[in-house]
Amino acid sequence: MQFEARLWSFTKGIRGRIAISALIGMISTALGVIRLALLGWLIGLIFQGQSAGELIIPIISAALVMLLRGYFEHWRTMMAHETSAIVQKQLRRNLFDQIVSLGPGYAGRQRSGELVLSLVEGVEQLETYFGQYLPQLLISALTPLIIFAFVAFLDLPVALILLVAALVSLILPSAWHKFDIKRSEERQQAYAAFASDFLDGIQGLATLKSFGQSKSRSDLLKKRAADLFQSTMWVLATNVLSRGITDTSIAVGAAAGLGYGAYRTIAGEMELTTLLIILMMGVEIFRPLRDLRTVLHQGMLGLSAAQGVYKILDAKPAVLEEHYGNINSQLEPSIAFESVNFNYPGHSHVVHESLSFNIRKGEKVGIVGPSGCGKSSIVRLLLRFHDPVHGAVSFGGMDLRNISFDQIRSQISVVHQDTFLFHGTIEENIRMGRPEAGDIEIKEAAKIREYS
Repeated sequence: MQFEARLWSFTKGIRGRIAISALIGMISTALGVIRLALLGWLIGLIFQGQSAGELIIPIISAALVMLLRGYFEHWRTMMAHETSAIVQKQLRRNLFDQIVSLGPGYAGRQRSGELVLSLVEGVEQLETYFGQYLPQLLISALTPLIIFAFVAFLDLPVALILLVAALVSLILPSAWHKFDIKRSEERQQAYAAFASDFLDGIQGLATLKSFGQSKSRSDLLKKRAADLFQSTMWVLATNVLSRGITDTSIAVGAAAGLGYGAYRTIAGEMELTTLLIILMMGVEIFRPLRDLRTVLHQGMLGLSAAQGVYKILDAKPAVLEEHYGNINSQLEPSIAFESVNFNYPGHSHVVHESLSFNIRKGEKVGIVGPSGCGKSSIVRLLLRFHDPVHGAVSFGGMDLRNISFDQIRSQISVVHQDTFLFHGTIEENIRMGRPEAGDIEIKEAAKIREYS
């Protein structure tokens, strides 16, 4: 069974909840053992020909234990969802803060579909891992030992057989899981490629129609979908085989324990009632392993999805703030590019080479040129989304690298050719420039925009 140490680090602050969830699961398992022991006792009494009146107490006891066990199972399920929600909330906050710290320079170099997949689907895939897989893994490891303690009081040799079978069914699939993880990672890559190309197709639909390239994009998406389908089927195949290993170990162990117990009963070394109780309890000793098997596939998908999350968390910002602090005085509105050489990270094409110019206070300067000549790059350098490879960009006579991000972007306004409206009201979009603005200021800003 797989345990990811780095994912475990995300549980800081809620590990007590995970431990409590596991404890609740252990109590539920213990109640399940008691329930089955009572049922075995009840069946034994029936075989012994006890009257209906003598069966009332065992029947009522078994019913009460069943109700209590149902309550603990519900409690564990609700705590699992709450725990995973807390982890996901914190993880999303960390990812968002990381994206903000990386800046537009990082996001602009990523494929939107793959980035969104990691931020949304990747985090969602981890719900089962945090809420169910981790607690169930702990329960599955401890339950055989607890049940062994119960069964050992009844018959030690049969208890040893059941314990060995439970441990084998827990450990043996681990040898196969490396293939499961590999296939899950391949599926995640195929999923990311499909999501990226699909989003590109939606965003560029008008362009595809205009140039008659809808068919070629459709063919590409068909290929991506086929790759995703094939990788998904491989994941399912490896998972089915892993489940087969678990089921075989459980079946062989249960059969061996039952067979040896029947032999001891025939030989007069064990009472029939004891055999019935052990037989019923044998169902419970393997139940946590079957429960783990049901969430194992989602747990493996969560591990593969985590690779995309790690990629974001491990990324380094293209531009580092030197933490010189804000300049107390208002900087003079002047701009200077001094022998600036620039190319985008990861690209060999030189956008600017020895670019130099000065714009003084009060001057109005227009920069014109064909698409791709570097006009937008000047704005990105001025906002310090990127740094020059050589040379310097100055504002108010100071190198931008000696000014904080906040002060740079509070003194420079950019009106883009294509305006992006965030989901929400017009007021919320206007207020984004000044969150503290009052209603009157918002209305004035709207009027200025309307008549400009």
